Amino acid sequence: MSFFLRIFLSVWGIILVTITMTLWVGSWLPEREGATNDARLGQMVTIVAREFREQLATDPTTAAKILAEEHVLDLSPILQIFVLTPDGDDVLGRALPEQVSQAYNARGDLGSRSAAVSPRLHVRNNDLEGYMVVGYEGHYPLREVVMKPGGRLLHVTLLLTVSAIVSFLLARFIGLPVRRLRHAEQQVASGDFSVRIAHTVGSRTDDIARLAQDFDVMTEQVDAIVESQKRLMRDVSHELRSPLARLQALLSITQQKADSSVSIEIDRMEIELERLDHLIGKILEFARLETKTDIQRHPTDIVDLVQNIVDDSSLEGQADGKQILMDGPERCVVDMDSGLIQSALENVVRNALKHTAKGTAVEVTVATEEGCLRIAIDDRGPGVPEEAIDKIFQPFFRVENSRSTRSGSGGIGLAIAERSVHLHGGTIKAKNREGGGLCVEITLPFVSSVSS
Repeated sequence: MSFFLRIFLSVWGIILVTITMTLWVGSWLPEREGATNDARLGQMVTIVAREFREQLATDPTTAAKILAEEHVLDLSPILQIFVLTPDGDDVLGRALPEQVSQAYNARGDLGSRSAAVSPRLHVRNNDLEGYMVVGYEGHYPLREVVMKPGGRLLHVTLLLTVSAIVSFLLARFIGLPVRRLRHAEQQVASGDFSVRIAHTVGSRTDDIARLAQDFDVMTEQVDAIVESQKRLMRDVSHELRSPLARLQALLSITQQKADSSVSIEIDRMEIELERLDHLIGKILEFARLETKTDIQRHPTDIVDLVQNIVDDSSLEGQADGKQILMDGPERCVVDMDSGLIQSALENVVRNALKHTAKGTAVEVTVATEEGCLRIAIDDRGPGVPEEAIDKIFQPFFRVENSRSTRSGSGGIGLAIAERSVHLHGGTIKAKNREGGGLCVEITLPFVSSVSS
């Protein structure tokens, strides 16, 4: 379950539980306070009636005006006190509720006494010279809505809707920057250290905003370190080329002057210099790929390209009885940068050939499936420990008793292959085969093809 969904359901659940508990506890309370509320309403009506009676005795013409000035008679919709004239009109000109009108019409039945006509209606009409004071207790607005047909359903629907909206906004407020941070971490994991997210949190100053700022600081530092390492590797490789070329020239001169007693050592030195030259070339190739962001696609027959690599590599394994077997369609044309893909496949195939057991074969399979081009290279070598299977495409990574110690690529050949495939929007992954050996599978988007 996602972090956003957890927050949303948690907040919404808390709100709903609170509402439910409130309603449940409220159901145990008395419907009304009974006599207490009745007595309070009756006392207010009695006080108003007594003062109005005194004002009538003093000056009947101004009694209603003075009473309205000294008392708040309208607290609608909760409470209203009506002073009715002998004609049945309210002295303040208000419209009469139905219950008040009914009480006025039944004044004859009440006589001259005071009475609580209902729990919500109190009447005082004794000694008021035909006037009547009526206290009317109304309802809170929400109660009036609930008491109407469909009101309770409407009430519950509104509660659910409002609580859902509040929960959603709160969960989004917390979860959105977390999702952005997670997406940014995925970009960093894929090698993009230029991603920044502090600007996406706006003017927030909370812990999440500080986390985003810390993330930006971290990526800036990592980006600087990685760029420094790339620059160092590139510069060192360039600097090594010149003394290496001089050493090779001196070695050639020494070979011409030396006698047969040292020829073996000189030949060995020449081999090591060639390996060093090859390694420096691979490092420079990888450095160029690291800074490369686009590729030049052109129609390429991938079957023909793989067949050429197989033919060239097969010669290296003949002395040990190793073969390279290829299986695939007769023709498959795909838009790609043939130079990059050739470099990638050649690194993988030669690596497999060097580590497959003597007398065995490396199997290369080309297939199209589900809109993708798949190339699998299987060998019969010792394989790779499972804990290191995802690291073999990192530059200069070596496993104990490494498969690549004899490859001459210094552990960078598979890194070149991974970068070349990544520039095409494809993937490269490795897995150990059942029965021994390693399978390296390259998947490329099938941009366009003509196959038969």
